[in-house]
Amino acid sequence: MKRIFTLCTALFLGATINAQQVTFCDDFEGYQNGDPIAQTSSDWETWGSISAPTPPYADDANVSNILASSGNNSLYLFSGATQGSQDVVLPFGSGAPYTLGDFEFVSNFYVNTNTGAYFNFQAEATPGTTWSLDVKMDLGTIVLENTGSGINYLTSTYPEGQWFELKVTCDLTNNLWELFIDGISQGSFTNTVNKIASLDLYPIIGHEFYIDDICYTYTPLQLDTLNAHVLNSPNISGIAGQLKNPSIDIRNLGLNNITSFNVDFEYNGNTITENITGINLVSLATYQVNFLNTINLIGGTNIGTATVYNVNGLGQDDNPNDDVMTNQIDAIIPAAGKLVIGEEATGTWCGWCPRGAVALNWMDKDYEGYWQGIAVHNGDPMADADYDNGLGGSISGYPSGVVDRGTEIDPSTFKNNFLQRIMIDPKGIITNGAELNGNILKVSLTVDFQSTTNGNYKLACVIVEDSVTGNNTQYNQSNAYSGGNSLIDVDGVDWNTLPSSVPFSQMIYRHVGRSIAPSFNGEPLSTTSFVTGDSETICFEFTLDPSWDQSQIHIVGMLIDNGNRIDNGSSTTITTAVNTGYIACGSTSTSLNLNGPDRINIFPNPATDNIYISNLKEENTLVKIYDINGRLVLENKVSDKEYLNISTLSKGMYQIKFEGSDWNETRKLIKE
Repeated sequence: MKRIFTLCTALFLGATINAQQVTFCDDFEGYQNGDPIAQTSSDWETWGSISAPTPPYADDANVSNILASSGNNSLYLFSGATQGSQDVVLPFGSGAPYTLGDFEFVSNFYVNTNTGAYFNFQAEATPGTTWSLDVKMDLGTIVLENTGSGINYLTSTYPEGQWFELKVTCDLTNNLWELFIDGISQGSFTNTVNKIASLDLYPIIGHEFYIDDICYTYTPLQLDTLNAHVLNSPNISGIAGQLKNPSIDIRNLGLNNITSFNVDFEYNGNTITENITGINLVSLATYQVNFLNTINLIGGTNIGTATVYNVNGLGQDDNPNDDVMTNQIDAIIPAAGKLVIGEEATGTWCGWCPRGAVALNWMDKDYEGYWQGIAVHNGDPMADADYDNGLGGSISGYPSGVVDRGTEIDPSTFKNNFLQRIMIDPKGIITNGAELNGNILKVSLTVDFQSTTNGNYKLACVIVEDSVTGNNTQYNQSNAYSGGNSLIDVDGVDWNTLPSSVPFSQMIYRHVGRSIAPSFNGEPLSTTSFVTGDSETICFEFTLDPSWDQSQIHIVGMLIDNGNRIDNGSSTTITTAVNTGYIACGSTSTSLNLNGPDRINIFPNPATDNIYISNLKEENTLVKIYDINGRLVLENKVSDKEYLNISTLSKGMYQIKFEGSDWNETRKLIKE
């Protein structure tokens, strides 16, 4: 057995700090064949020995002389057809967990052919608290991931049936981890849990492997006198044309306090700046800079660059090497006129359903204008029987979710399905019109077909209410996250800090699906064949409950395709739909084909700079253009066969309304 500890003392400018470099190695040569490693050595533990420290340990692993990378011995780990009991832990020194400085783990592995091996790094001194890295080896493939968060960092290969060296290096200061196999880098990554405390060897079912010549080295960080460090610049994703506020973490890696600094963020040739003053950031503390100015996302994958400078008004700090960090900015280009709809199956009785509500809130924050979430309640006062029964036939349990009526998913994964659907060109674009008389709401959904379309297409209309509150215990929300796993909402509230039954007085329910008409499956259109430019309207009528807040209601339209998937959606407030204008259909839930010779023509559509308007019913017609949020962005008068300049509009979808002396007509307009 070889064990080496090296302690070094470093002298820092301005202060003396004892910085201990720790080096440890074990080649298992000081043990006998069959020795249980944790019982025999004071350096090793088992997972179970932490709570039951009296040997022998049921989860110990034995030294073996069957195979060795050097000398005669190694540590043997095995689990057969059922899960074995071996689970041994090597703490990385009394100073762990390590969060700054450099750490290196290296060891030789022999993984038997057609089997596998597994180990992990623990992030806290007490194993079982937090995992920082899982390393899984199976049938020649090695995967580094964080199982708890579902993040796969990298995948590579390793040789079976022979000894090989595996090394993991961790630059903890800059959160840069790297894997080496036989001295060759397999890739690097940033870790969501950037700390390390111990090694855990745990063979899972079917694993058989040997490990030898284990070494680790920890080199502490040496602080400069004055040093601001860009600690974190999170990647940004979104939709082209969206405005985003970067957020940058700055850490004081100096001995002196930081009282001010500037930070730039450069993207797509533009730079935004935040000047931070009036702070007192002590050594090793972190300050989050939330930019007030925004960046405008462009399509594709691009790079953003964060730079900190002028620390304490002195210009460059003592270590310029950590003043700059880049991040990846991904923006997809949405299909013109596309709105994706996500439906969440939920209920106040469902303890795990808060994650669906949180997911809908985050989707609203990140993708407003391109996404409409609907919470379909079950077994509580907010349930609508028709909607609940319709969605209930598509799911296997609660919480669940569907995006555009696709396959059932966990609502926490709404984003992945949304990003796929938002790029698919819709067959039709829906315009919402409405007429409100007291609690009677009449809705007209007009679909304008963008391409030749065949099949049994339908339209459905949903009333969705935000900011719903209750006045009795039936509105209490069951919360399985209480005192357990973290679930962070948009407003910063962690559901694990809330009680297991959140009282109704603290609950505000959003995206509540109040009513669906005429049914979950929708109203069939009048024909099964359409060409570009065809249009059809179906009307719906709702009696709004007097307790519903009309100012918090959205009218949601759904164009449902031949396979019962939502091809496209629409979403407006009641006010916006009323301003757009209600198109009477003659009777509720009947269709009316608007492909007549009197329809106003707009060409081209989509357009870039000018649109040509013809077939107007009268000269000097007032034209109003509204954005997707219902804001009036352009108003002008035009005559028949005249051009209208729209070059000042941003790219996106608009409603264009023509108002005459005793008539009006609304169309969709897409600016490219």
